[in-house]
Amino acid sequence: MIMQKLIETLNPEVNLDGKTILVTGSSGGIGRAVTLACADAGATVILSGRNLSALNEIYDLILSKGNPEPAIVELDLAKASEVEFKNLCGVVKSTIGSLHGIVHCATHITELGPTHRLGLDSWEQLFRVNVIAPALMIKNCESLFSEADCGSVVLTSDNHALTLDPYWGGYAISKSALNAYAKLQSQEWHGEKPYRINLITPGPINSPLRSRTHPGEERDKLPSIDSILPTYLYLLSDSSHHINGENFSQSP
Repeated sequence: MIMQKLIETLNPEVNLDGKTILVTGSSGGIGRAVTLACADAGATVILSGRNLSALNEIYDLILSKGNPEPAIVELDLAKASEVEFKNLCGVVKSTIGSLHGIVHCATHITELGPTHRLGLDSWEQLFRVNVIAPALMIKNCESLFSEADCGSVVLTSDNHALTLDPYWGGYAISKSALNAYAKLQSQEWHGEKPYRINLITPGPINSPLRSRTHPGEERDKLPSIDSILPTYLYLLSDSSHHINGENFSQSP
């Protein structure tokens, strides 16, 4: 998988008019920012998350800006069954009809510490949210890509998937598995279907997750979440139709 430099500025010609984009983790952090950016770019956004009140707030904000009316699907990825993933895609089909993109921003992290101390529940939640959820969304929603005759999946990874630093344990391992999944899926789609899957590895940014893992850091010296949004929008747009199986990072 090739590491590419994050896109710093968005070409004004890149837009998502007429596209339907499903975003996980819409209620906060990177997911919230991506959701609002997609709506501002003209997409009909499907908000997915476990905090319904936060999703409703974002729904109202999108409408107040005159953007296309979004849809809301409340879903806890740490507990969701395959039936619930099927139902999620069923809601998309019945209300909108097709799907052009999936952005997986939801993430789960445990308290940092020795890997051997992680229990079964922690391992299950890490892999359910960080790896299994996007895999099952693609499995159940791929048919909606065919309705749109295209499909772009953007997965949010982490530097620790590559560095595997001590004490990042199951989180780093699950993100590494996510990278492996993206590579395999990109190869299976290549030359067979007009779909693509890519990763974004944001690096250190001023986000809620970063504040949890680095509480003593001077956050105002870090790049903002807005700095990574052009890459998400580009990979969801038709301008990136030729890009598949790559990882965009601050430090390629």
